[in-house]
Amino acid sequence: SLTGEKELAEFLVDEIAAEKKLQKTKNIPLELDGFSAKLDGSQVIFQKTTPTESIEIIFNINHSVDSEHQNDVEQGVGEMKSRPTFDVALKRSGKTLSFTCSMVSPTEVQPSESGYSEFFSDLFTIDEVSLYEGDWKDNKYAVSGEVLDGTLYDLFMNLLEDKGISNDFVEKISDFSTAYEHSCYINFLEEVKKFAQGN
Repeated sequence: SLTGEKELAEFLVDEIAAEKKLQKTKNIPLELDGFSAKLDGSQVIFQKTTPTESIEIIFNINHSVDSEHQNDVEQGVGEMKSRPTFDVALKRSGKTLSFTCSMVSPTEVQPSESGYSEFFSDLFTIDEVSLYEGDWKDNKYAVSGEVLDGTLYDLFMNLLEDKGISNDFVEKISDFSTAYEHSCYINFLEEVKKFAQGN
């Protein structure tokens, strides 16, 4: 009914104003620690090229905001953060060494007791690793991060850090993704409002 659309449009006027008030970053930076960003809808690609290789970090902001702290957010404690799963592709001479990584929520980060492995103190984990020629196909072999030898896992983490993908950088990706997701959400609300108003 038209009443439903009118109520929706009226609600969205206030909602958009409230969201804009919460917005911390108006301009999304297109560069981060030497990586240039390419935005394509919900997909983000960070890229850096050196004389020997190209490094890509690819993620999607859809469904990336953690809702587990929703109650804290509603009570004004803390803020919602975007923690997307991301792929890192190291490309060299037609071959790609690819890592699928997940960000760890703060509740899961624990300092290591023995110092033997820093697995839990990292802000991200390696979920999967693969090496392939040409383009990715589903029949390419990939190994799960969970079954990797502990030393090999640590060496892969060191390799990523050497390429600039450190805990510090992943924190910046989370901040970037949070800001970009929020701006996309505001844009979405504005488009829905126009739709409800018949524009």
